[in-house]
Amino acid sequence: MKRLYVATWGNPLEWQEVEYQCDGARKRGFASAVCAEADTYVIFVLDSVITAAGGGRGKRVNPHAVAAAKKAGLRVNEVGEEVSVEPPQCEGWRAYARRYVEELARVIGIEAAVVVTAALGRLGGRVFKGNPDIMLSELLWGLWQAVKGLGAPKGQLTILLDVTHGINFMPTAALWAARLVASIALAAGYDKVVLQAYNSTPYEWHYVKVFSEEITHIQFPQLPKSPAARALYYGAPLHYALLCREIPWPSPPAVEPRCQGGEIHYPPLGVKPLQLYEELLTAAGCPPRTPTLKELMEWRLVRVLTPTARKVVHHELNSVYNALREKKLKQCTKLAELLPYAFEDPQPCVEDNRNFVAHAGLLASHTELCPHGDDYQIKVNINAAMPCLEK
Repeated sequence: MKRLYVATWGNPLEWQEVEYQCDGARKRGFASAVCAEADTYVIFVLDSVITAAGGGRGKRVNPHAVAAAKKAGLRVNEVGEEVSVEPPQCEGWRAYARRYVEELARVIGIEAAVVVTAALGRLGGRVFKGNPDIMLSELLWGLWQAVKGLGAPKGQLTILLDVTHGINFMPTAALWAARLVASIALAAGYDKVVLQAYNSTPYEWHYVKVFSEEITHIQFPQLPKSPAARALYYGAPLHYALLCREIPWPSPPAVEPRCQGGEIHYPPLGVKPLQLYEELLTAAGCPPRTPTLKELMEWRLVRVLTPTARKVVHHELNSVYNALREKKLKQCTKLAELLPYAFEDPQPCVEDNRNFVAHAGLLASHTELCPHGDDYQIKVNINAAMPCLEK
């Protein structure tokens, strides 16, 4: 089992060292990450983190954050009891934010990957002109890179989401992104993803699990747009295997902010978050070649389709396999000839795609079984099937 820890961090300048109660153990630190045990640690911050302030009005500033800011090359301004930080220039803004948070994580004994996203709203005396789409796209990409970094996908992946220090919309965005990443991880090769959310109770500092769910099949928040992703959605794995290899790998959505006076602007992204999710999902499970009949029957990806789609695929492939055991084919043969009850449909999906979905995309008139050693290659007419993937 592999464990990925993800934390939302707001403004570390305002945090103080406390004694956390970590499932029976007591650990001291200025962030609840001291309670976590994982293979990889990820910290999600907004790029406004390096324009923040702390202290003043009788509140103490976190000295570790001040030291980390100086080590990262930030300007540190001290006015009385209040301390603020800022980057020395706008160029390389994200690099400063990553160094700052990396240094802070090391103080509590963690080597963390830092995902920096756009901010929005008035923060640290500046107006950030980001938007939720940019934030979620950058976060989704960053979390998926962390999952890929865990190594070969197999068995169970546990995502530990710590929202103790998240501000405003960060916990919601992190939970949404983690759920999407869970589906991508299933497509890539994991059998199951367990998502758990943690928080710390005020003043007592109990590190508490507040939410847990098991994700065992790919989720589709909306009807996919690309034919390859729709093939997964409708439970047509062979069509997916044929179409996914034609799609280019998605590009990282990272953007660098631009400063215009007191406003921070971001270039527009060419992809929306759910479109990026669809691209990552499609790429994650794409096989290097078209699977044979036996390979389709054993394909792990089929097991993580939605429950109904999985059952339909298994039923259809078993029907074909059983028919082939009785008829030893010596040449390519149409499925309509192999299964007498199969529905002949010379023009599929003129009205709807029910027949396509009900038979895992194996249209009797447009599917052939060809001998392939001790196995069979299933050949489908992609052009005939395209109308079914557009409905």
